[in-house]
Amino acid sequence: MPDDNASESKSDRNVEVDPALLAELAEVTNDPNQVIDMAIRQWLQRRAIKEADNSRPLTMNPVVPPRGEWND
Repeated sequence: MPDDNASESKSDRNVEVDPALLAELAEVTNDPNQVIDMAIRQWLQRRAIKEADNSRPLTMNPVVPPRGEWND
């Protein structure tokens, strides 16, 4: 049973999509709208993860002691 709150939060927008792309989607699914919605959500999620990774400072490698000063 669909959640009424989820359906109320969605809005309709007109987006132009290449007819060839829609034809390919129609060959693999009965509901291209759902596929497009899921693809956009995944793209945004990957983008957010990538931005979070890029914002982290890189840790410096530990300094290697000069030759002969290893603790053997």
